[in-house]
Amino acid sequence: MITYQYRLYPNKSQKSLLWIHANKLNYLYNYFLNQKIEEYKNNNKSISKVEQQKELVILKQNDETLKQIHSQVLQQVTDRLDKTYKSFFKRGFGFPNFRSCKNFFGICYPQSGFSIDKDTIHTKAYGNIKFTKHRECIGNIKRICISEKNDKWFLNITTDYRKEEVLSEKSIGIDVGIANIVATSEGQIIKNCSHQKYFDKKINELKSRRDKTCKKNSRRFKFLSSTIRKLYGVKDLKINDFLHKVSKYLSSQYDTIFCEDLNLKDMSESEITGLNRELRNSQLGKFLSYLEYKTNHLVKVNPINTSKMCCKCGKIHEMKLSNRTMICECGYVEDRDINAAKNIYCLGQAIIASQLCIA
Repeated sequence: MITYQYRLYPNKSQKSLLWIHANKLNYLYNYFLNQKIEEYKNNNKSISKVEQQKELVILKQNDETLKQIHSQVLQQVTDRLDKTYKSFFKRGFGFPNFRSCKNFFGICYPQSGFSIDKDTIHTKAYGNIKFTKHRECIGNIKRICISEKNDKWFLNITTDYRKEEVLSEKSIGIDVGIANIVATSEGQIIKNCSHQKYFDKKINELKSRRDKTCKKNSRRFKFLSSTIRKLYGVKDLKINDFLHKVSKYLSSQYDTIFCEDLNLKDMSESEITGLNRELRNSQLGKFLSYLEYKTNHLVKVNPINTSKMCCKCGKIHEMKLSNRTMICECGYVEDRDINAAKNIYCLGQAIIASQLCIA
């Protein structure tokens, strides 16, 4: 499956209707979530997705707005809630939250109810909406989803196309970080992008101007707040684009990638606030999740002492974060991150060998 994202251009009345329907879907999500919570509290039972979909038919008969929304779009509410619930019980965290009306609920057509002709999408509820078709969709369209972020509208089209890629049998160890997003066991270093610092500086300047010179909820205050939200959106797009490119490059070059099993949540809650901010801006967790679904095998190893241990003789050195070069008494001199990547590669190879022995 592959998903294409296009910029969507609904007119003013279509935007208004999309928001009305999205808020109604948010209401349904909150209604069914509260229903699940109360049922479990009172009767220690869980309401199934099928039961809630049956009630959805009754709710639709008594609500004119729900009648305007396609039936399969409504069913997506119970589907998404059910998947979130199952994910919570599987992982032990991530309990579903009640949704705010300020957040647009993605309007998804999983099978039918829409048609696409060149650069126009047609639905019964919203009519014809133009979108920028910057590249052709390959494969049969299986699903579409209309989403909104920072006053920009997007059309996400999912097809059944699967690209056949010939993967090499090469493996590599990588060390991820703030300054260098990736350092490999083969000696390659990929510097992190500088979008975070640029946009954070602009955002802080606008926040300072807004809070010092504008009365709260005035037209100027709302304008600056809207500009800040847009800058956050552009910042996320730039960072995501960079992370996708790096993860795509690595996954296309190597069949197996070894990396550290990092606890990023604890790492970003240290006493050094500047370091915490840099870790959050680097979005290392998102980068590793991209790698995990793009590469054939992603093996995580124990991160203890990977940066402090000499990969030649195994001696552990006490090194500060500011010390970027590994200098060992055995005569080995190497960049700290590359040395860590080599240690990660050795640990990963040991894990693979142990699994083969057990098998």
